[in-house]
This record gives sequence, C-alpha cells and structure tokens, in this order.
Amino acid sequence: MSRPIATRIYDLYGRCYSGFEWLFRKRLARALGAIAFREGDRALDIGVGTGISLEFYPPHVHVTGIDLSAGMLAAAKKKLATGEVRKGCREDATQLLQADALNLPFADKSFDVIFLSHVISTVPDPQRCLDEALRVAREQATIVLVNHFRSPWPVINWVETAIDPICRRLGWRTDLSVEHLLQSSGVEGAEKRRVGTGSMFRIVFLQKRRDGAGGTRVVEMPTPAKRKAELEIGRM
Repeated sequence: MSRPIATRIYDLYGRCYSGFEWLFRKRLARALGAIAFREGDRALDIGVGTGISLEFYPPHVHVTGIDLSAGMLAAAKKKLATGEVRKGCREDATQLLQADALNLPFADKSFDVIFLSHVISTVPDPQRCLDEALRVAREQATIVLVNHFRSPWPVINWVETAIDPICRRLGWRTDLSVEHLLQSSGVEGAEKRRVGTGSMFRIVFLQKRRDGAGGTRVVEMPTPAKRKAELEIGRM
C-alpha cells in the first residue's frame, strides 16, 4: 500500500465518512474515557481523521490532532469550527495539523498521552509509526492503540490473511499482529498470546517508564474505579 494511493483513498473517504462515524464512536469513547487525564496534559491524536475522537477529550487537555489526509482534516476542522467537538474549550486548546505519522514534526518527549485510533494498520510501516509515537511520548506517558489486529485464532487468522490483499487496495491491512509489533519495539508484556481488550477491534494500553527504569510496557486498560483513583491522585 503506497503512501500516495492511500492518501488519495482517505481524501475520498473524508467526503462520506460522516455516515460511518457511528461505527467508531462507542469504541473511541470507551478508550479515551479510560484515560486518567490530568490538568494541563498535552495529548497527541495520531490519525485524527474526521475528528470523531475530539468530542471525548476533557476540556482541560490540550489536543494536537494530525492526519496525512487533507480531506479527513477538512472534515475535522469543520467539526471544530461549528462547535460539534471541543465546545467550550479555549481556541488554542486544539490544534489540527497535516503531518506524517511516520515522521512526526515534534521533539522527543513532547506529549503526556498518545492516541492512535484505526491508523497503525493504514500506514506503510506500522513499526516506524509506533516507534515515532514512543519517541514523542514523555516519561510515564500513556499510549493507547485502538485498531483491528490479527486474531490468534487459526480460522479467523486464515480469513484475515486471505482478504488482506483486497483490504490493502481499500486503504488498510488485516494481517497486522499487535503482539509482533510491540515485541519488535521492545515493549514489555507483549509476549502474551493476546494483548489488549476487545474482540474484533482491540484497545491496547501502554505506559512509557521513567528513564533508567526500562522502556515501555503493556498495562491493563483501567477500570472506572481505577480511573477515578488515578484522577484523585492527579489532583493532589
């Protein structure tokens, strides 16, 4: 899947994506709702698309959304301008940029939260995409992946592999193993048979450790009670 072809495909999708947004909304709300955002956190939304996810960030968080598709970004900017998302937030609390997920235009350790939703299986080099996300994540940052990943179950795995050539022509791949992806980036805990929460689409939480304490590890998706406790700690 070459970059120019994929970009043109998603520019086209941007014109009609609103009719399909309901398919993603519940999953995005669940993933972002589990993050214990702190006052003043800086979040990076890689592959922000038409901006569906923007409505689920709290107002006290600064959000930078990037996408390579101008068509997708135009739809996101329209939502922002009309107040459909981020309503009541300061104007400078949200920034939308056309940028490449494989070459992020940000310095190392720039963000407290990195959110990659339905994007890592659409880029030519998923490994580089993840490595770039980890590069711009600060110490103790939360990194969240929401995506379809290859199933560990043989029959489903076989089907995903069989339809992968067709799906690539449509702009994404179905044979990406999250376990292999994470292991290749040295993420601790990725050796489990199945990483993340969910069935067809998975939500995977990672945490970047402090310098000198190892790299990045897989963590459990927070429960509502745990999230509440983390928020209370964050206010202290």
